[in-house]
Amino acid sequence: MLVEFSVENFRSFKEEAVLSMEASADKTHPNNMVTIGKDRIIKTAAIFGANASGKSNIFMALTAGIMIVRNSLMLPPNAQISGINPFKFNKKMAGKPTSFKFVFYAGGKKYIYGFSATREKIIEEYLYVYNSAKASTIFEREETNKYKITSPALKKVMQPLQDRTASNKLFLATTAMFNIPETQVPYLWFTNSINTYSNDAGILQNQTISSFENDEDSSLKTFTNTLLREADINIDDFDFTTSEISTEELLQKVPEPLKNVVLSVPTNINKEYKITTKHCFIDDPDDYLMSLDDESFGTRKLFFLSPLLKKVFETGETVCIDEFDTSLHPMIVIYLVGLFNNPDVNKANAQLIISSHTMDLLSLKVLRRDQIYFVDKRRSTGVSELYSLDEFSPRIGEDIRKAYLLGRYGSVPTLIERGDN
Repeated sequence: MLVEFSVENFRSFKEEAVLSMEASADKTHPNNMVTIGKDRIIKTAAIFGANASGKSNIFMALTAGIMIVRNSLMLPPNAQISGINPFKFNKKMAGKPTSFKFVFYAGGKKYIYGFSATREKIIEEYLYVYNSAKASTIFEREETNKYKITSPALKKVMQPLQDRTASNKLFLATTAMFNIPETQVPYLWFTNSINTYSNDAGILQNQTISSFENDEDSSLKTFTNTLLREADINIDDFDFTTSEISTEELLQKVPEPLKNVVLSVPTNINKEYKITTKHCFIDDPDDYLMSLDDESFGTRKLFFLSPLLKKVFETGETVCIDEFDTSLHPMIVIYLVGLFNNPDVNKANAQLIISSHTMDLLSLKVLRRDQIYFVDKRRSTGVSELYSLDEFSPRIGEDIRKAYLLGRYGSVPTLIERGDN
C-alpha cells in the first residue's frame, strides 16, 4: 500500500512534489482510510488542475519511477535510463539528477525506497525498513558506486553484488534477482502491487481482454454485469466468444501501417474476439443483441475497466489513472471512487489515484480534505506545484467546488476575454 510518493526535477516539477496518502487528523469519512500499524492511509486521492498545469506529469513520474525499477535488470550496460526527463525551463536543471521516493507497505512491513538518476547513471539509491518504530538501513548508495550496508549479515551477501551492479542499474533490482528477502519483498511490490493504467478504452481493452477469455468460473462475468447494472448501464448480460482467424483474413481487417506488425507475429493463426451485449426492456418481451463495438465510448471503457477493478479488489493493488473521468458521466466517476472507499467491496484495501475534472468530486460529502489535491503552474517560471486541500483547512460545510472555481485554491486557468475587433 502506498503511503507517499515524491519526485523532484521531473518535467514541470522543478522542486520536490509530494503526494501523501497518509491521512490527516480529519475525522470525516472514516471508511475512506485504513489503519496499518500506526499509519492511517487514505484509499483514494483525486488531483485537480487546469490543462497544462502538470497533473499528467505526476502520473508520468509515477510511471517512470516504477518502470525504471522493473526494467533495470534488462538494461544493457551503458544504455540510457529511460524515463528520466528533467525540468524543461531552467538550463541548469538539465544536468542535475531526477529523484524519486516511494514509502509503502509490503509483506507486512513499511519501506522507504528512493533513487536519483541522470539518463546515464544512478547517482544515489537507498532502502530502509521499519522493523520497529525507527527505520533501519538495508543499504545506501552514493556517488553511483559507494555503498553502505550496516547489517553484517546483509553485508556478507550483498557486498559481492556491488560489482555486478552497473552504473545504470539499480542495486535493489540486482540484489532481488539473487533472492535476498530484504530487497526482494520491496522489489516485488514494484512489479506486482502498483501500476499506472491508460484512460483510453482501446488500450484498456488490450490490457484486460484476456481476462474475459480466461474467466473459467464466470466470476468476472458476474462482476462485470453487476458493475454495469449498478452504474445504470442498460446491459443485462453479454457473451464473449473467440474464433481463429488466419493471418490473411486478419490483414484484410487492419490498417496498412499495422500490416507489417501482424506479419512479424510468428504464427499463422490469430484469435478474434467477439463481445455481444444483451438488452432487455420492461415494456418489450424481446431481447436485443448488439456488438460491444456499437456501444458508447463510456460503456466500453467501463466494460474493460471491470477486469482491472475485480483484480485490484482481490489483490489490494495501488492503481494510478490520469484523466480517469474521460468518457465517464460524473455520477459514474463518483460511483467508481466510492467502490474503493467502500470496505465491503474493497476488502483488500486497494488504492485509486486519479486526475480529474469532475467537479462533483470536489465535495466534502464525497471525499476528505486530505484526499483532494491540486496542481498549479507558475506563469512566471513554468514550475508546477502539488498541494492538498487540507493545507487550506476549509470548513466542513464549505462549498469546495464554488471556492475552487473562484480561484481560492489556485489551480484554475486564467482566461483572457477576447476584445472586439
